[in-house]
Amino acid sequence: MRSALARRDVGQIFMLLNRRHGMTQRRIAELAGFAASEVYEITRGRQVMAYDVLVRIAEGLGIPRALMGLGYGEGAAQERHVEPLPLDGPEEQKQFVAALAGFAVGGSPDVDAWLPRLGERPASVPEVVNPEAIATVREITQRHRELDATYGGGSCRDSALGYLAWARCLTRSRCRTPDLAAALCAELADLHNLVGWMSHDLGEHLEARRHLAQGLVYAQKAGDSTLMADAYYRLGRVSIHQGNPAEALHLFQLGQIVATNSNCLTSVAILHANIAWAHARMGNAPAMRDSLARAHHEIGRADTTDAPQWTRFFCEPGDLEGMSGVVHSALARHSQYREQHAALALGHASRALKRRTETSRSGALDHVTMALGYALLGEQDKVVPHAQAVLDAARQVRSRRLLDRLSDVADVIEPPRDKQLAELVTTIRARVAA
Repeated sequence: MRSALARRDVGQIFMLLNRRHGMTQRRIAELAGFAASEVYEITRGRQVMAYDVLVRIAEGLGIPRALMGLGYGEGAAQERHVEPLPLDGPEEQKQFVAALAGFAVGGSPDVDAWLPRLGERPASVPEVVNPEAIATVREITQRHRELDATYGGGSCRDSALGYLAWARCLTRSRCRTPDLAAALCAELADLHNLVGWMSHDLGEHLEARRHLAQGLVYAQKAGDSTLMADAYYRLGRVSIHQGNPAEALHLFQLGQIVATNSNCLTSVAILHANIAWAHARMGNAPAMRDSLARAHHEIGRADTTDAPQWTRFFCEPGDLEGMSGVVHSALARHSQYREQHAALALGHASRALKRRTETSRSGALDHVTMALGYALLGEQDKVVPHAQAVLDAARQVRSRRLLDRLSDVADVIEPPRDKQLAELVTTIRARVAA
């Protein structure tokens, strides 16, 4: 929140109040002096820049004006940071992706203007970084990774972000050897990638892109191609979620370049599976089948016991099945492939569900694939139990991405043909809008 206030990012402030603290958009509007429709527009990207309006917001919401740089008072951020470049428009995103592409071919593009501003304060850090300090960063990152996988990004993103602000201060300490310096950069890359993924899971895609770009920078400094592939993979996932499969394909292919150079077969398999998803979204069936087959081939010959930590989710028995279901259901959205590939999606998702916990985010996403497959086949009576399973899981899995994917199911089954389906669509819409 302090970071959003310092940037005067009113949309982010409103989203944090709404999603993290349960304040309704109507209540925010009453306090800040807006119409409810204006609050919605602001959370969707409308800019608020007028000084008097910012003052009204601060006073209405009880925010110390100094935290927004609006004049007097104690508590202003101790460090001032130049605002990062915007990433809202298509041209800005195109420039951002073009700059990131340089890392894949061994360049060192200047991307500092897009990187996240964490508002670091002076912290008590060791004078010298030792292996134990680096191991601690690794352990805390892994614990957050496990929480995110089970309960969603909303369960631990703030905790990871707070730790990241401190861990980055270790770069001010001295590393006795180049290997230790590289190891520190690798752990910071992994943590930035994870925070970026959690931000994406919460629907905060702009912040996700910034953290993933920072992860890419640290990964290159560490000389770690697998972590560079991780950053490209997750950047592509942000693009595909935002409805830009062509951009996603470009990012996945960049990730594939560095993954191949790393000789890490698990990361190669992950990138092939996601390239298949991008092709499926664009209706390119032959390329989709080829990429998905290559993903199965590469994971089949990978030594999963030695896989990098970030790739190990894909070594689980159900994950490639679940991903295959997502890919086939994406192709099934194109009418000429609907019947065959919706049925294939159901088969893969069903097998995935048998191999993992339904209450985890992955299990809930498998239920989304099942519901979507049945909706595409017109078997709407079979949609309800799977959609209800997702709604039940969403009570403990804090993932905006999960609800957005469930919203796709509601889009397919509208108009519902009976009362139960109508109630389901209404419930989904209400949960998505909450």
